[in-house]
Amino acid sequence: MIDTPPIAMLRLRTGRKWTRFPDDVIPAWIADMDFAPAPVIAEALGDAIAAGDLGYGPLATDRGLPEAFAAWAGRRWGWSPSPEDVMLMPDVLGGIANCIEALTQPADAVLVHTPAYPPLLSAVRAAGRTLVEQPMENGRIDPDALGEALSAHSARLLLLCHPHNPTGKVYTRAELEAIAEVARRHDVIVVSDEVHADLTYAPHRHIPFATIAPDITVTLNSPSKAFNVAGLRLALCIAPAPLRARLSALPSTRWNAYSTMGVRAARAAWSDEGEAWLISCVGRLQATRDRLADILAARCPGIRYDPPQASYLAWLDCRALGLDDPAEHFLRHARVALSPGPDFGAPGAGFARLNFATSAEILDEIVARMSAALGVAPDVGA
Repeated sequence: MIDTPPIAMLRLRTGRKWTRFPDDVIPAWIADMDFAPAPVIAEALGDAIAAGDLGYGPLATDRGLPEAFAAWAGRRWGWSPSPEDVMLMPDVLGGIANCIEALTQPADAVLVHTPAYPPLLSAVRAAGRTLVEQPMENGRIDPDALGEALSAHSARLLLLCHPHNPTGKVYTRAELEAIAEVARRHDVIVVSDEVHADLTYAPHRHIPFATIAPDITVTLNSPSKAFNVAGLRLALCIAPAPLRARLSALPSTRWNAYSTMGVRAARAAWSDEGEAWLISCVGRLQATRDRLADILAARCPGIRYDPPQASYLAWLDCRALGLDDPAEHFLRHARVALSPGPDFGAPGAGFARLNFATSAEILDEIVARMSAALGVAPDVGA
């Protein structure tokens, strides 16, 4: 059973999603789910409180977390990484920054396909590397165009979002093999952000990029999205020995600030009880995904929506509406907070991203407000 607290209870949460905007705004932007925690995780955290276990996070080897993840990856995706290749870290974004710093030089270029999760773009800029944005349509990667871009810019690193955020595209084996062939030909390391892997909808299947090209791949993953525990600060970096040695050379503080509670939550998530909850959660999300398609078609026919193959994020094509900034329009006139499309790179112009991991009642209200706002003339110059 996947429970969603009423909106009055959600507004008592102190996380970023429910506190960034005034109380008359319904937040549907950042990738947090509104669902109650998985009972097995709630129990694990309750046990930690009861035991007063709130100190510094334990060493990964002390708690068997690499082995737990390897077992999880084996039964979920048919991938059996060696536990010795698994490093713990606080979050995936920190892992991206670590990979950019350790695996490239200041003069190097890093390629990201756009639209892309905005922190992928900002992480490259913050590291002082040259950001190469390669536009794509509906999350599809053109291997020929990829090769040309890598060659033209002498890129050393490819940041791959897989499954893709914001489109929800799940890459097939043939697509991944084509990307791997291009990466090898151009001597490029692939950093694969697979944090949405557990939120893949049937009949699609997540295939870890490391199963295609293990020697050139660094995989980043976490229970944060699938189990809604981002605030507990625990993620994983999986890399072969030569790349892991370069990553390990960074200061230890880049890796060891994960939390004791995060370790407990991860072990609970990657259990039989956690998997049962996850299966139920994905079923609920898939039904909501499909329902969103129906109500948008009925109430907001000017918005094009291709249901994602993974994740609870809807990439809304609002270009037919003639709005300069759809997210700003809906925030101002509907009091609904979406993620602005342009934040995802130039191809995001005219788009907005909607988080549908909420109750049917809240989702209905979001779409009803958006529908009403479409009767309001666009703001000139907004």
